[in-house]
Amino acid sequence: MPLGFLQYGLLVVPAVFFSLTLPLHGEALYTFYILISILLAVANRFTRSGAQQSLLFLAEIMWASWLIALYGPFMIFISLSVLYVYMYRLGGSVRWFILGIQLITTNLALYWHVATPTTLSLRAMEVQMNTISWLSDSVKLSIGVNLLLWMTAALSWQGAKAANGRKQLEHVYDELRHKHYELQETRAQLLSFSKQLEDAAQAEERIRISRQLHDDIGHRLIRTKMMSEAALLTLPLNNEQGTEMVKQIRDQLAASMDDMRNTLHKLRPDFHASDAYALDRLLEEVGRDTGIQTHYEIIGQPHTLYPSTQIVLYKNAKEAVTNAIKHGKATSIRLQLAFGHQEIRMSISNDGSMHSLLDTSVTTGLGHEGMRQRTQFIGGTIEVQPTAPYTVITRIPITNKMNLL
Repeated sequence: MPLGFLQYGLLVVPAVFFSLTLPLHGEALYTFYILISILLAVANRFTRSGAQQSLLFLAEIMWASWLIALYGPFMIFISLSVLYVYMYRLGGSVRWFILGIQLITTNLALYWHVATPTTLSLRAMEVQMNTISWLSDSVKLSIGVNLLLWMTAALSWQGAKAANGRKQLEHVYDELRHKHYELQETRAQLLSFSKQLEDAAQAEERIRISRQLHDDIGHRLIRTKMMSEAALLTLPLNNEQGTEMVKQIRDQLAASMDDMRNTLHKLRPDFHASDAYALDRLLEEVGRDTGIQTHYEIIGQPHTLYPSTQIVLYKNAKEAVTNAIKHGKATSIRLQLAFGHQEIRMSISNDGSMHSLLDTSVTTGLGHEGMRQRTQFIGGTIEVQPTAPYTVITRIPITNKMNLL
């Protein structure tokens, strides 16, 4: 229930009902007194200073006590409205100090109201004979009023504690919402960074493809052109040698077409980074294009990887597979991806020639150096096991926020 609604309700509603019991000549003055009580409550409501609020609460208590002494215990509702408000607004020992003052003044007001003789013509003997009954009624009235004050104070105090707890909960909620917005912003930055990293990897791949087109296919086409010119000169003079040269030209063109087909396949757009850098697809393409047996195995519970981690694993796997085919003449390649609690380990082994794979130009060339740099950039390591089967191991540490993306 709103604080102001209950405060003014305790002031106005009982006052209206009590006014119905008053004689007509006393209603005007009574209404004036009630208006003063309302003005004190309104003034206190718009006061922000703690000291001024305490003084206004004391003034309201004194005024309510005077009304109790004047009109009787029914005016206790005005005192309760003051009690209800200051138990909410004041804190610490101040509220209990004011409660003590209110109890004292309320009891004095009740005593004053009951003890004041209604007429001056009562005889001393009658007063003395009625003392016991008066004490009994006044004690009962005092006990009832004090219990009402204490119950209202206890309920108001519990309500104030609940309101403060709610305010603290709302503050914590606001903090959590602020942190949530910060996390969303950080996530957007991470996604932007991963997109930039992916674009850089794509640019690197384009440069590699352009070099391949220039170094492999371009040189092969130039050699084919020169062999074609030589074949044109050789066929009229030596038909058998010219035919052999034409066959070589055919083989060169077929190899160039295969390279061109592979290059165009790699340039095919793919809108899903998880598919474009899928290790199983890499092995599937290698096996389909070269006829090499490939094996793919996952150990542990797979989970979503950072795009940067996925790209590094894919690039390292591609480099290791290329070295196995190009230098080791491998016929079988096995890729094992293990998900652990602390790291991700990718092992690529093959049955290729150990002498060719252990050649210094292979293990210390640009390919291995690129693998090492990429892995170190995200905090990982590269390990080469020279014993059969030749194995390249990539280790990348993971954190508890691995599935953030």
